[in-house]
Amino acid sequence: MGEYNRATSQKMFEVIPAGHKNAIQEHIEYHNLKPDLDKYLICIETLSSKKKKPLFGGGTPNQTHHVAIVTPTWLIIAMQGDKPNSIEALSIQLKDAHARDYKDDPAYRLIQDTGVFVTGVFTGRVGMQEKTEIASFIPLGEESAANQFKVILFDAIAKARAG
Repeated sequence: MGEYNRATSQKMFEVIPAGHKNAIQEHIEYHNLKPDLDKYLICIETLSSKKKKPLFGGGTPNQTHHVAIVTPTWLIIAMQGDKPNSIEALSIQLKDAHARDYKDDPAYRLIQDTGVFVTGVFTGRVGMQEKTEIASFIPLGEESAANQFKVILFDAIAKARAG
């Protein structure tokens, strides 16, 4: 497997960690979004911890903590690395999103991991060379909640893109 141990569980939005909830609410207010959080289809939490500590520091965090929420029209992600107060939120309208299972990515042959790549126009983000589309990796464990998240996300994107 990849360099992280991952565990994913389904949560009620009301009980996700306060820091993640605050980051999501601030993101929604700052960008004046209407994501219908009260109608969310699924909310998951993934805790990741690095299997080995890097010898010389390394560029990736030792632990990450992600929350992802799918509504009928939005995907909202809040992520935290090693620093306790470094939670960042992202969002994308599902009609603008493309998603694929990491296992279907050519990089999987080099680094086995579990998760979903979501590509599209994220709220308030610009990619490299000012491209509007960027990709975000949502890490997932191998639990049934992770599989259910993928099914619901892929279905919600298909429905949103169909109109």
